[in-house]
Amino acid sequence: MNEISGGQSAVIPVDAGASRYEDGHDGTYSSNLPDIEKLLAAIFAHRNWVAGAIVSALILGLLATFLATPEYTSTARIEILPDAPVDTSVGTDRERAVVNEIAFYNTQYSLLKSESLAERVIRAGNLMADKDFIEAFDLDASEAGMTSVERRNLADEAVDVMLEHLEVTPVRTSSLVDISFSTASPRLSAKLADLWVAQFVQATIDRRFSATSDARKYLETRLESLRQNLETSERALINYAVSKGIVTLSSQTDNNGRTSTQTLVGSDIAHVSEALSKAREARIAAEAELSNTMTGIAQVNAPTIGAMREKRSELDAELAQLLTTFADDYPSVVSLRAQIANLDKSIKAETGRSSAGNREAYNAAVKRERDLQADLDDLTGRYNSQQRESIEMAILQREVDSNRQLYEGLLQRYKEIGVAGVGTNNVSLVDRAKPAERPSSPSLLLNMVFALLAGIGLAAGIVFTLEKMDSSIRDPQDVLPRFGLPLLGAIPEVIGRPVADAITDKKSAVYEAYLSLMTNLTFLTEHGAPRSIMLTSSRPKEGKSNSSLCLATVLAATGKSVILVDADVRNPSLNRYLEIPNERGLSHYLSGDEDLNGMIEELPKYGFSIVTAGKMPPNAAELLGSERLTVLIETLLGRYDHVLIDSPPLLGLADAPLIARRVEGVLFTIEANSTKNRAIATALNRLRMSGAKIFGAIVTKVSARNQVYGYGYGYGYGFSYGASKGEDD
Repeated sequence: MNEISGGQSAVIPVDAGASRYEDGHDGTYSSNLPDIEKLLAAIFAHRNWVAGAIVSALILGLLATFLATPEYTSTARIEILPDAPVDTSVGTDRERAVVNEIAFYNTQYSLLKSESLAERVIRAGNLMADKDFIEAFDLDASEAGMTSVERRNLADEAVDVMLEHLEVTPVRTSSLVDISFSTASPRLSAKLADLWVAQFVQATIDRRFSATSDARKYLETRLESLRQNLETSERALINYAVSKGIVTLSSQTDNNGRTSTQTLVGSDIAHVSEALSKAREARIAAEAELSNTMTGIAQVNAPTIGAMREKRSELDAELAQLLTTFADDYPSVVSLRAQIANLDKSIKAETGRSSAGNREAYNAAVKRERDLQADLDDLTGRYNSQQRESIEMAILQREVDSNRQLYEGLLQRYKEIGVAGVGTNNVSLVDRAKPAERPSSPSLLLNMVFALLAGIGLAAGIVFTLEKMDSSIRDPQDVLPRFGLPLLGAIPEVIGRPVADAITDKKSAVYEAYLSLMTNLTFLTEHGAPRSIMLTSSRPKEGKSNSSLCLATVLAATGKSVILVDADVRNPSLNRYLEIPNERGLSHYLSGDEDLNGMIEELPKYGFSIVTAGKMPPNAAELLGSERLTVLIETLLGRYDHVLIDSPPLLGLADAPLIARRVEGVLFTIEANSTKNRAIATALNRLRMSGAKIFGAIVTKVSARNQVYGYGYGYGYGFSYGASKGEDD
């Protein structure tokens, strides 16, 4: 059997798994680790593969970096401003549509990467004849004997290669765009970037001129048609006005483009109406004056008559004063009466003249009013007649207005397109490309990062594949949920010293582990640890023999008398581990040799006795199946407290099931990280079919790979915990 071969770390003594199992609990003993810890455990378990994959990827990245051809990148920067498209709207107050900037810039980026622009750059720079260009992109040179198809294929190849080395990068939150080329030549990269920008600007200008040219041609045709329509409609309007005798004095166009005209008759009506209004006012005034004359109001209000009447009032007052003193025949009285009489005659004469003048003025005003009214009636009749005739004229006028609006609007648009055609371009050069001073690729740091990521990805794939393929025991606690066996002990791997020496050192991790196993065995039966125990495994080299030796040593250290029987007569190993002869042993006793005492050898160093396997018989299964084995075990139980039997592995042999029926129970040994689930399950099925009682499992060779599950290096309490020489508690 293979020795346990590594590690000095101790393990925590396992719980009394058998006791829990017998109590009927079906709880899972798996540690139920978080996913991140499972991942770390898988990586640690396959660390060599992981390291190999990452290192290989990094080496390949280094080789790719040093073997790659250096490329130089040159960048030119342009500014692209959004611009509304040219259209043929004719509204004088036309509102320009809002340009969708996202769609506009996406269109510009697509144009910058277009094959047509690449072909234009090749033609403009005569690149198919440029040796630097051909060598940089490994193209075939254009030759005179080539057919048109071959030249076209060569040009298409050049276009594809240029687009592969082109990079268009918009500058965030701006209207700037960077155009970069990467080639093996710094000069060629700068030349291609400048050519690309120059041809893009020129192509944009050409498209604008092409659009305006088409629009101008269309507008010229439409303008000629509208001009003829306008002339025809104006001629029809004038001819109609002449034929109907409609004289237009003036015309006025409102904001809506409608034209209103003033004819001669309309002007005359306005003048006559105004004169009639004034004549009527004069007639009313003369009539009022005449009425006042008739009632005497005018006489009172007349200045001359008023002065005479005032003079007469003064004379009447003076006469009245004289009469108070003098008689009627007094000369002064007579003189005053004579003056009053003269004034009465003058007032009467003046009043007559005023009445005659007012009547004449009134008659004249009435006559003028009647004449003007007659003229207005005549003009109104003529105007009404013209109005009826001007319906057709208004229709003709509207047609003239419509044609004039269309013509003037289209003419204005024609002028605008002409100005737009020679206006500034919306694409302008900001920075020209400069030859790069140092190569832009390959980048050692970037390649190493990519190689590292690739290595990590490859390592992840390897770990995943190996994990899926690996069905061995990683977590010793998994033996219960997988196989229904309580975990009785987890034995660390021992490196650098024979296990037979390690078990004699009570400070070693191995001794601590088997002491924990022995402690768990005391809970298996009512009388403590089973008296007769067989240790087996599914296949060789799982640490079964070492476990038998170590368990016997630990049991003997408790003061028990222990004997170990090497029942692996086909491949004995305990004699090699203990460096003792194997001349007489189990095979001899089973063959009929009765000298059992001569077969038992005391081992004072370990504290127990041993019966070696003896010589290998030709019929091992027949010997192990005989009743002599039962007799031997009963005999040994009469002499010793515990009988341990190291049996052969289960798979492929019938020996272990034959022995298992004759002992109190079986300890099944499983090698961690090695034995597959199927092999273990098959072996256990064979063991159970034999009727054997299986106490539980021992997981051996628990190494650093298992430390994440609570076993292996750096975990648990061993004998060395606490007091060490030279150290305080």
